[in-house]
Amino acid sequence: MNIRYAKDNDIDSIKDIWNYCFNDEEGFVDYYFNYKYKNYNTVVIEEDENIVSSLQLNQYKLKLNSKIYDTSYVVGVSTFPEARGMGYMKNIMEFSLNEMYNKGQFVSILMPIDYRLYRKYGYEQCYDQIEYNLDVEELKSFKIKGKMIKAKDSNIKDLINISNSFLKDTNGNIERDQAYYENLFKEVKSENGHIYIHEDEKAKGYIIYFLNGDNMFVREIYYKNIDSLKTMLKFIYNHNTQCKKVTISAPINDKIRFILDNPKTSDIKIKPFMMGRIINLKGYLESLNIESDLSLSANIEVEDKFIKENNGIFNIKLENKKIYVEKIQSEADVKFNINTITQLGFSYIDIEDALIINNNKVSDNVIKLFKTIFDKKDNYINEYV
Repeated sequence: MNIRYAKDNDIDSIKDIWNYCFNDEEGFVDYYFNYKYKNYNTVVIEEDENIVSSLQLNQYKLKLNSKIYDTSYVVGVSTFPEARGMGYMKNIMEFSLNEMYNKGQFVSILMPIDYRLYRKYGYEQCYDQIEYNLDVEELKSFKIKGKMIKAKDSNIKDLINISNSFLKDTNGNIERDQAYYENLFKEVKSENGHIYIHEDEKAKGYIIYFLNGDNMFVREIYYKNIDSLKTMLKFIYNHNTQCKKVTISAPINDKIRFILDNPKTSDIKIKPFMMGRIINLKGYLESLNIESDLSLSANIEVEDKFIKENNGIFNIKLENKKIYVEKIQSEADVKFNINTITQLGFSYIDIEDALIINNNKVSDNVIKLFKTIFDKKDNYINEYV
C-alpha cells in the first residue's frame, strides 16, 4: 500500500472512483474535474500500481469566530468495492489529518454521507440548516416589489454585498469573493440551475434554485430586507404551473417561518448539514480574540486518536485577553474528546451542553473559563464541494 498525493496522469482513475461511488450527473462531474479538482489537493491509496481509494482536500477560507482560517474541506472520500473493508479509509483519513496539521491548518470541514463514518476520526456535527418543504400555493399571497433579473457575471459585486449583509449574524461561513462567485456560476450551470437577483432601485436579494420535475429546490435565498424576501417567495409561486412543491434550505436564523400564512401546514425541520474538526488545538485556541479582562486557568484532558499533538493534558490559561496553551503532566480538571472540543471551538455548543452530553461535573472555575472562551452562535455554511 502506498499513500501519496495524486499525479497529473491519475485523473482518469480518480474520476472512475468518483463515478462509481457517487450518483452525480455528467455535467456536474465535468464541472468538478475541470474547475475544482486539483491533483496537489488529492490524496490516493495505490495498491499494486492501481489507485483504489481517494479523497480531495479542497481549499477554502473559513470565517470562524471573527477570524479567517485556511481550511481543508474534505470531499470525495471514496473506495472501489473490491478494496472496502481492508482499512484503507482509516489509512487515508489519518494521513490527511496529519497532512493538514503539518501544513499549519487549524480547522477542517466535511459533509458526511453517514456521521458514523467520520465521528471516529474526530469530525463532529457543527452546522445545521432549516429545511422548508412547502406547497407552492402557500406563497400565493406575497407581492412582488421591484423586479427579478437573471444574474450575470457583471452582478457579482451585488451578490457579494447581499451575501455579506445576509450572513453578518451567522458564524462559520466561507469567505465569498469575486472568484468564489465566478466558480459558483459554473457550478450552478453544470446542474441546470438558475440565479436571479431582486432589484428595487438597488439589488436587495438573490435566489439560487433548481427545477426538478414538479419540485423546486432553493439552495439559497439571501435578502437585505423583508420586502425582498417576500418578492422572491412570490417569484417562487410564479412557477406554480411548473412546480407544485418547493424545498428551501436556509440558515437557522432565517425569517421565512415568521411570515408564512399558515406555518402549521408547512413541513419545517432542522437538517444537520456539515461536520467540523479541530486540527491544531493549541494553534486554534491561541488564535482566538478574547474580549474579557479575566485571568483564568484550567487543565483539560483531550483525547485525539489521530493527531498526537492534540492528545494529552493541556493547561489553558486566559491572561491579558490572550489564550496560552501548554501541554503538561498533571491532573486534569475535565476530560473531553476532540469531537466535543470541536463543537465548542466551532461555537456549535457551549460548556453547559458539553457537560450534559458527556455527563461531566466540573468546578465553577472551569465553567467560567469555557464560557469566556466559547459562546454558542448560529453557524451557517452552504458549500457542497
